[in-house]
Parts: sequence; C-alpha cells; structure tokens
Amino acid sequence: MPATPRTAPSACLLLFLLVAATFAVPASAELVIVSGDAKATAAAWNDMGNGYASQLRWDAAIDAYTRAISLEPEYARAYFNRGKAYAALKQYDQAIADYEQAVAIDPAQGPVVRPFLESALAVRYPTIPSGSLVKGYWQTGGQFLAIDNSQGASDLVVALAPRGSRGALLAVYVAKGYSHRFEQVVPEGPYDVYITFGERWDPVTKSFVKVGGYLKWELPQFFGGSGTQGYTMTFITWQPPGSWWSYTLTPIDRQQFPVL
Repeated sequence: MPATPRTAPSACLLLFLLVAATFAVPASAELVIVSGDAKATAAAWNDMGNGYASQLRWDAAIDAYTRAISLEPEYARAYFNRGKAYAALKQYDQAIADYEQAVAIDPAQGPVVRPFLESALAVRYPTIPSGSLVKGYWQTGGQFLAIDNSQGASDLVVALAPRGSRGALLAVYVAKGYSHRFEQVVPEGPYDVYITFGERWDPVTKSFVKVGGYLKWELPQFFGGSGTQGYTMTFITWQPPGSWWSYTLTPIDRQQFPVL
C-alpha cells in the first residue's frame, strides 16, 4: 500500500531521531552492553578491552577485561589480556597472577602466554646467582659448608644463626639443580641451622613468594673455625634424605625463622 502523506514524514522523523541518538551518546555510555547471553556479553567486554588496549588506555582496558571475567569466570583469554594490560602499567604481581590463571584454565594457551609470563617474572624477580649470600659474608679459612641441591625439587635458603639468636649471621641461596661447596670458614661457635624452600625468591621481602615451608635442624651444629672439616647438606625433595640426622629437621612457621 502506498504511504499516506502522514506516514512518510513520521518514518523520516523516526530515522532522523535514531541517527541523532547515535551521535548523542555521551562518552561514559560507551561501556554499556545489553545482552541476555553472559558468554556473548563477556566476549563483547573483552573486545572492548582490546579496543582500549590498542589506544593504550590501560586502566579502561583492565576494567573491561575485569567485567568480562566477572561474567565468565573461566574466560582464559580475558585473564591473559588483562595480564598484558597490568604489565603495561608495570603492575607485575597482578600480571603474573593473570597469566598463570589463564594457563590454569586453558593449558592450550601455554605456548602463547608463557613468553609474557617469563618476561614479567624476569622483571619482578631478577635472577639471583645460585650460591649468592642473602645475608652476611664469608671469612677466609679452611672449614667448609657444602649444600647439594642438584637433585632438589625447590630453590632454598640455608640460614645460620648463633645458638639462641633470633637473627641469622649469614644465609646462602641455592637454586634447584645446583651444588656449592663454600671453602670459607664460619666464625667459630654453635649455630642453629634453618632452611626455607620454595620458588621465586623476593630480595625485597627476603622470602619465597611460593613458600614450600620452613625447617629447623634441631641439633645445634658447632663450627670450629679451623681444619678441613665441615658440613654437607644434601637435598633430594623437600624432605631430608634418609640418614642419621634426617629426623632432626622440624617444620616451623615463618615467625620462628631467623630475621634475614
């Protein structure tokens, strides 16, 4: 049926209002997404986050990715994308957590995510040469302390505290896969030996980010300060090897570990 003279102008007016509304949306309304499908909505938020990221609007991108994740908690790609946005803001702890969560949800993303994860880890936790002193110093002498962690499952720090002291006199870091014999003398006297093990040693907090545990060698060890005698500590897993001293290692809490 042909349009009546009254119908055509109405249609034109409606079209004009729709076009005008398109250009009148305030900037704050650009985040509004309406959908009855949570997955589709999450994908839309993720896409919006990608748009913000392309504009280097990292805070807005993080907000969009977070909204996507709130709608779809198993949205691995959104975690990965948010991790990249956090890394761009140098918020590496959050970036690392998101990268790891992305891979935990979808292991198939590992090859894509891993280079970003390793890059963030390298910045947040600079490589510490195995055998480095975390505290104290070695003195010239003949007595040795050997720490064999070549078959260990975790990085570790061995701390020596003068008997009864709450603070360590010295502490040494030994990465898994390494063995070191320190041909130096420990000042003469009895020492309590403490061990902490885990992953990602943080030189700022002087602790592992992923702590495996804390141990104390209950029998005090006496360093004589002369001769060629010393101690060799061998780590196979997080448990001590089966030898005469194996049952003297007692789990302790963080507060009982000496101050570094």
